Amino acid sequence: MKLLIISDTHTDSITKLPMTLRDAADKADGIIHAGDIVGYKVIHDLLKINPNVYAVKGNMDPALGNEYLPRKRVLEMEGVRIGVAHGEGSHHGIENRLLYSFADDNVDIIIYGHTHSPFWGVIDGIHFLNPGSHTNKRDEPRHSYAVLTIEDGKFDAEIIKI
Repeated sequence: MKLLIISDTHTDSITKLPMTLRDAADKADGIIHAGDIVGYKVIHDLLKINPNVYAVKGNMDPALGNEYLPRKRVLEMEGVRIGVAHGEGSHHGIENRLLYSFADDNVDIIIYGHTHSPFWGVIDGIHFLNPGSHTNKRDEPRHSYAVLTIEDGKFDAEIIKI
């Protein structure tokens, strides 16, 4: 199973996303969006490309009510438990706050956004994946997204720089 991992799209239209990302969405088994979507139409259009879209609400998504997007979610895919949240507050210590948020959920991976900085690593025995942003790289040298591969209960991720 290959999952496209995106965050911080900060746009109102899928046409403003890079073509490489739209192609990856079409080829993936599912899409996880870690918030700051800004326009719900982006999720609606992603669902037209791929029917398996799992998104959470970011701090820039106040108009998107909780009935549409939860603040956090836990998914189980092929025996791997995935926590998804956007993250909030200072970028410093964000992973510790996320660990606390998912402490009772027994997750293997926490997918998050907010910082716009790609990261794939292990903290306190939990894998963390931040895809960065493919539309707003801030201080990063390049835009990015990630692909999470899950097979037989094992997983690995790759940060794709564009």
